[in-house]
Amino acid sequence: MKTCTFAVVSAMLMMTNFAGAEPANNTPHALACMKKYGFTYAEWRAYAVPAEKANPYRACRDGLKQKR
Repeated sequence: MKTCTFAVVSAMLMMTNFAGAEPANNTPHALACMKKYGFTYAEWRAYAVPAEKANPYRACRDGLKQKR
């Protein structure tokens, strides 16, 4: 019974992690936005991008209007 409960809880946790994930960051549009804000896909994946670059990048990637 414990194994079944563990399997169900594990499956639920995995599904919630994927549901809250950001959109793909390796599309041509996303890569163009990275170039616009001066960082690479490798830096993005390494969590090395500061917030002042990451926030406008997300707006660009998602097609949102930016406040200036």
